[in-house]
Amino acid sequence: MIAMVASAESFMEGSNLLSELAAISVSEKGVERTAKKIGSAIGADEGAYVKKKTSPSETMYVGVDGTGIPMRPEELAGRPGKQPSGTAKTREVKMCAVWTADSRDADNNPVRDPGSVTYSAAIESCAWGNNYHEEDTPAFAKRVERELTRTGFFFANRQVFLGDGALWIWNLAAMITPQAIQIVDLYHAKEHLSKLANDIFGPGTDLAKKWAAERYEDLESGNLEAVLSAINCHQSRPGELGEKAAKEFDYFANNQHRMQYDYFRSLGLCVGSGVLEAGCKVVIGQRLKRSGMFWSTGGANAIIALRSSLLSGRFDEFWGRYQTANHIPQQALNR
Repeated sequence: MIAMVASAESFMEGSNLLSELAAISVSEKGVERTAKKIGSAIGADEGAYVKKKTSPSETMYVGVDGTGIPMRPEELAGRPGKQPSGTAKTREVKMCAVWTADSRDADNNPVRDPGSVTYSAAIESCAWGNNYHEEDTPAFAKRVERELTRTGFFFANRQVFLGDGALWIWNLAAMITPQAIQIVDLYHAKEHLSKLANDIFGPGTDLAKKWAAERYEDLESGNLEAVLSAINCHQSRPGELGEKAAKEFDYFANNQHRMQYDYFRSLGLCVGSGVLEAGCKVVIGQRLKRSGMFWSTGGANAIIALRSSLLSGRFDEFWGRYQTANHIPQQALNR
């Protein structure tokens, strides 16, 4: 009960809920200690217990992304960040989500199958060693590989890897799932075009809207040459604007093969990572990014593990193993 309320609410609110709903008195600190203990146990169990699934869906998707959470000052000492002073206020939680989308909407577009999504996330490294040796494999890459093994992703006939275009994501995809179809999330690609349009023509102007709409049409029809040509026209502009255009030109040029949206749709594939975006908000944002919250790495990872387990439908399996390992009598759980 303590773990569940602490996964959903602040430790103080969890203490109040236990008192109001179950007439159980547990201090705020007691809720925190218990939640971190259970969450840390889940984190250890996640790494040690990987039950391989060998009967997956025909098509499976995996997406990875990162989202920052506020940290205690001592956790940020010496870390560069995006503040004007060059310091950091957050650390990035990296998330992996796996799902299926065999269902179709009224327009025959693929939609996420209810109950198919699983999550795994933590504050941990994704940087590879120089030689890509096994011993150099970063912790997050191992996490993704475990999740793909656990869900049967490697046995799916069609494997799809979705991301926002960041280089670290495609490096990870190439090392773990080289056979997967790689797709840049369509909505992230459109955001890049919208931002550039506003930079060139002014935020919210008719010219900016018209230019962006035309580029959207080119993008969705698979006409990447037109997109690149339209951006290329602005690379020669002086100063910062030319630099921004050059940066976006490289982004689209480097990801052309991941932006063939008309082709991907003809295969019946998802081209958006809305599942992953929602996961970052539901698993991480709703609990760890509330006003006034500041986390330690260990505390954050414990709560993230707890929420990931509950929202992925794996908590009961974990609790069975935890009960046995800690010699918790079954009758104590039935009271």
